[in-house]
Amino acid sequence: MNPTNRSHLLALGLASFCILSLAGCNSLKKPDNAVVEVPQVIPSIPSDEKQLGAKLRESTGDYGNLWNEITEGYGLPSVGDEKVSKHLRWYSNNQKYLDRVTAQSKPYLHYVANELRENGLPLELALLPIVESAYDPFATSPSKALGIWQFVPQTGRNFGLKQNQWYDGRRDVVASTDAAVRYLKRLNTMFNGDWLLTIAAYNAGEGTVRRAIERNRKQGKGTDFWSLPLSQQTQSYVPQLLALSKIVADPEKYDLELDEIPNNPYFTTVNVNSQIDLAQAARMADIDPKELRNLNAGYNKWITDPTGPHQLLIPIADAAEFTLTLDKLPKIAPVQSSGDYKVKSGDTLGSIAKRFGTSAAALQSANNLKSTQLRVGQSLTIPGQSPLSSPYAIQAEQEIAQRNQKNTGTYYTIQSGDSFWTIAKKHGTSVNNLLKWNDLASNANLKPGQKLLVVNKTPAQPQDNKITYQIKSGDTLHKIADKFSVSKKDILSWNKVKDESYIHPGQELTIFLSATN
Repeated sequence: MNPTNRSHLLALGLASFCILSLAGCNSLKKPDNAVVEVPQVIPSIPSDEKQLGAKLRESTGDYGNLWNEITEGYGLPSVGDEKVSKHLRWYSNNQKYLDRVTAQSKPYLHYVANELRENGLPLELALLPIVESAYDPFATSPSKALGIWQFVPQTGRNFGLKQNQWYDGRRDVVASTDAAVRYLKRLNTMFNGDWLLTIAAYNAGEGTVRRAIERNRKQGKGTDFWSLPLSQQTQSYVPQLLALSKIVADPEKYDLELDEIPNNPYFTTVNVNSQIDLAQAARMADIDPKELRNLNAGYNKWITDPTGPHQLLIPIADAAEFTLTLDKLPKIAPVQSSGDYKVKSGDTLGSIAKRFGTSAAALQSANNLKSTQLRVGQSLTIPGQSPLSSPYAIQAEQEIAQRNQKNTGTYYTIQSGDSFWTIAKKHGTSVNNLLKWNDLASNANLKPGQKLLVVNKTPAQPQDNKITYQIKSGDTLHKIADKFSVSKKDILSWNKVKDESYIHPGQELTIFLSATN
């Protein structure tokens, strides 16, 4: 096919498959069972249009680039550029951001796209983790949403994501993708097949969207996404995803380049059958420890959960060598929970912790307690030995920290007996700064081997006091400015950003610290 004709066919055939949204799980609400009646339902895509992508791929033979596979599977309603123009402009001016999220998505994107396709969902949804977390499995929001899909604790539990001191399924790419697919399908059924409302509900919570629909219905107003009085975050979120889908479908139109991603699986699952030390296994199999850690982010430490899952994600290229290494790994003595305890009258978390030789914080974490309040008869899991860091894990953490140090300050490894006060004094800063830089509460527990970001003391030359901060899910310009004691206006000026609506998770901001930091 003539390249010019092919580009015309792509433009005509794929433009009608606009973007689908999975939403910001920072605000996910607990699902309910009500089905919403939505009077204005966007019609389904005609079958001949659905077949166009498959015919196009068959005629061009273009199977090698995953982005083409994703674009072929678009299924969202078509939306003109004017509705998403602000975000299109932002992406058009941020090639480096696009490069970074493309690189971060490479290990996971094929798996996510395949799961969506197998479940009959629009493949624009494979771009949702870019909007949510920049495809960072360790992304954390202020509302305690975790992982590439940004599930909050309760929604994660509602969809079967295990969370304990060893393992958190919200960071497990396989487990959380399965949960996200089920949640999206449920929301889409609730909103009668309207994908824009589905995406909005994923971001704002289905209850919020249902109430907005009901308010508009009573006032005789439209009940489609574009008509609803939703929060600014949700009003911006859906167009942001739609804009990203347009960029992926035709990057050249927006003067951008999109690095190719091979259209084949990146990782495979290896059964390990028992608890193992990830860092030691990585060293023996000659796998980059950071890569192994990122693929298996569900484990809270470098050691796997004694109760399972007993599976690891391994790069396909390293799977054979890793499997051979398993037989050579020394066995880890099983470390289990100490069992369950029924709360009695007069019990407190502190008294129970003392009785079982643990801490109140460990009890609270092991039982996913939002407060220290207990009720008589309540069943508590008593955690056993905490996951400890091996010499291999400590070395791996140090290597990763050194690799990540570029213009971001230094990382201090916590030693036994350290406190926020002693660490702050040692580095000539304040406890408040340490807490802000690391998004920690003043009563947070410090564990030996844990890393803390410490911004260097201000040098004489202001240009040497530059750091690079990567925006996290849930960050606002105000929070970032407060974290580093600078003004929002300065951050916008330093980064040539027009306003706060142009910042996204995963984006890097240049920040110049003042002499008082």
